[in-house]
Amino acid sequence: MLKNKQFLLLTKLKKKIESREIYNSKKLLISNEIKDDENNKKIELDKTIDVNQNQFSLNNVDKKENKIDIPKKKIDILQPSYFGYLSGVLTTVWDEFGKKIDENSILKYKVKKDVGTKNDEQNLSKTKISKILIKDIPKVKVINMTKMHVNELLLAQSTSSKLLRIQALISHIQEFRSSRMTAIKNHLLIPHLLDLVETGKDVQVQEEARKCLSILGYPPYLKSSGIRILSIDGGGTRGIIGLTVLEAIEKTAGKKIYELFDFISGVSTGAILAVLLGIKKISVDECRRNYVDLSRRLFTQQKLPGVSGLLTLHSFYNTSLWTEILKENVGDSMTCADSAKYKDIPKISIVSCILNSPQLQPFVFRNYELPVGHDSQFKGGNNFKIWQAVQASSAAPGYFEEVRLGSIVHQDGGILANNPTAIAIHEAKHLWPNEDIQCVVSIGTGRSVSEIEFLNCDQYLTKTYSKISKIIDSATDSQATHICVNDLLPGGMYYRLNPYMSFPYALDEIEDSKLEQMKRDAELYVRRNIKKIEDCSKQLIKKPTLTHIIKKKVTNKLNQMGIFQNNF
Repeated sequence: MLKNKQFLLLTKLKKKIESREIYNSKKLLISNEIKDDENNKKIELDKTIDVNQNQFSLNNVDKKENKIDIPKKKIDILQPSYFGYLSGVLTTVWDEFGKKIDENSILKYKVKKDVGTKNDEQNLSKTKISKILIKDIPKVKVINMTKMHVNELLLAQSTSSKLLRIQALISHIQEFRSSRMTAIKNHLLIPHLLDLVETGKDVQVQEEARKCLSILGYPPYLKSSGIRILSIDGGGTRGIIGLTVLEAIEKTAGKKIYELFDFISGVSTGAILAVLLGIKKISVDECRRNYVDLSRRLFTQQKLPGVSGLLTLHSFYNTSLWTEILKENVGDSMTCADSAKYKDIPKISIVSCILNSPQLQPFVFRNYELPVGHDSQFKGGNNFKIWQAVQASSAAPGYFEEVRLGSIVHQDGGILANNPTAIAIHEAKHLWPNEDIQCVVSIGTGRSVSEIEFLNCDQYLTKTYSKISKIIDSATDSQATHICVNDLLPGGMYYRLNPYMSFPYALDEIEDSKLEQMKRDAELYVRRNIKKIEDCSKQLIKKPTLTHIIKKKVTNKLNQMGIFQNNF
């Protein structure tokens, strides 16, 4: 009996042991299957990670055997982590000049949300996060690139090689403006470019050499005894008044406007006239005909579409038509910097107003670059098309749409500086820091002769529109600038020519009788101020003294020999 009980106990114990072993074996099998599944998922995830580093590469994937080559050294980035999921896909990145950034400077990450699905590529495109990582080019690399471009230009022998090397140097300097100092530290560069301009046989090489000198901030040689500056106000079609005065100066001096001035600055209407007279080199008479024709084309419009455009686009007139007219008259491809290629072109500045800044401030479109160490107080650039500069400067609120160039929104420069004389003097003195001012001529577009009348106080306070109008008029007043400049400059050096108007002409006036009356008003002013205009012309064509001529020739010779200062 006792033996039977012992046998039963041993049998039960044996069954328990066997069941425990089966349980453990099943548990081990399940855990192994889970680990295998996790490893497979990990391999699938690792396939989706593409890290462009020099230390290792995970691109050797065998799709048939589902194997990858993993470095022996353990790397943390292979482990799926929070930061791994947040690192997005780096897409194609373009810099501000439209050139693709070098792939070696970009880290690319690819992350999949659903692993093992059939539509992996679709899931990737839907769930990826774009992130831009741009590595700045080291300063040492920029310096070495600059030296390389300069040396290649100095060693160029053939005409085609010289042309290509000059263009490459120009592009490099425009992309890295700080490289100008490195370039001019090579004292052979400026003399070499001057020699190409003066003795070069190929016209295209001469033009590119002039442009390169301008980009480097090398000011042109002044043939006069000092700087001669022309400033032209804004004023819509009232520019005819200013053109009549300029025609009188041109006839009295016996030379075209571009020959009489070294620096021309314009705002709005003045910007158009500055380009036509300075860059296109046309006579005042031809300029007036072109200006009247384009004004009639532009301002001849029905009221209904004008009101519709004013409500929707804040532009009464057709901005697209205005762009088309500008391209026809000033060209559609030439940039401001390109105009420096041509011989005897005066330096031009076109002033607009920056709208999307905390405070309104002027923006100066230049066809030159200021010398190193003589930076302007005003923002500006020379890489814009000429027609874009004129459009930005003449984008009067309510008349035309605002102009967006890059990240800056431009409007009519007359909002801030309808008389750009002070800006012109500032720019010219920085461009020729070692030269004196010979003559400043400021051309207005008409002023009213009406006496000051005080309106009834109670009646005036109810006219909100009148308040706004007065504020705008005070902001665009050109007389205050004239008073300041007149007080600061010595006598016989500054001439402000601003005819009186017999009628308050509108900015978009195109009626024939009114245009003729504008011309008569200006002609009357010229007759009454003929002595002032003659004195102005004499000052403009005044020949330099013998001492000044010798000094100029010696300085120019030293420049050609490479003996000069960085500030020229």
